[in-house]
Amino acid sequence: HLCDESFWETMKNFNGPVWASHNNCRKLVEHNRQFSDEQIKELISRGAVIGVPLDAWMMTPNWIRGLSTPKGLGVTLHQMIDNIDHICQLAGNDKHVGIGTDLDGGFGNEQCPSDLDTIADLQKIPKMLQKRGYSAVAIENIMHRNFLRFLQKTWI
Repeated sequence: HLCDESFWETMKNFNGPVWASHNNCRKLVEHNRQFSDEQIKELISRGAVIGVPLDAWMMTPNWIRGLSTPKGLGVTLHQMIDNIDHICQLAGNDKHVGIGTDLDGGFGNEQCPSDLDTIADLQKIPKMLQKRGYSAVAIENIMHRNFLRFLQKTWI
């Protein structure tokens, strides 16, 4: 949770790999809480894995807290896939993105995609990625291997 100035100051003062647990793309939803393409490229250059969250306000433009609903704005898992794809396109591969749901119990499903009723619905993501042309290996990377690889490199 860093503003742009803090992000760049952190990058200047820390040279290691970064785990960006739950951020989406500013290119898709203009909000200062989202990563700009320049920030994403910086993270990629450091071997980061960016977790794509399921907070509806981060997935669709024009979200108004307390008024907007995922169903009313058509927020579905497809917007999550759009963010995953955008990061992969910037990276030129599938090695820097993962699932970073941010489903930590801080809210109910009132701000989750309308097609996400339970955590079990995350199992829809591989088929959605496959329909976008992602290989079985790429899907495994996105679903879990990227974060596992990051942890193995940085903690072991």
